[in-house]
Amino acid sequence: MTKAVAGNGSAPVSATLGQRIRTARRDAGLSQGQLAAALNTTQSAISLYEAGQRSVGIDMLLNVARILNRPLHYFLGEDGDMLYVRDSDIAQLIEELEKHPEDLPELLSYWQFLRWRRANLNGQR
Repeated sequence: MTKAVAGNGSAPVSATLGQRIRTARRDAGLSQGQLAAALNTTQSAISLYEAGQRSVGIDMLLNVARILNRPLHYFLGEDGDMLYVRDSDIAQLIEELEKHPEDLPELLSYWQFLRWRRANLNGQR
């Protein structure tokens, strides 16, 4: 079986999307069967998504992102950078900021201060 290639020579969207689903599922510690159960679909469907042999509808992708705790752009974006992982310090910070968005300006100011201080300490050594 030959691998599908997009017109520009890169892997097709479905293959890249499938790889990202597989990575996120494994990072979450779920088997294909467990993810399938959470999505109310079959293990075979998950396998086909991950192999890039079956397209993923937007509703399904939104559910995948929610269950695997990844932002939607992780699956769709070019670089696929993950913003946060469940139960991480970043996830906890985001959760707190969602509860108290009024704290964001002060937090950003403090973060800028920490970056400034780190840059100045590194310059003195």
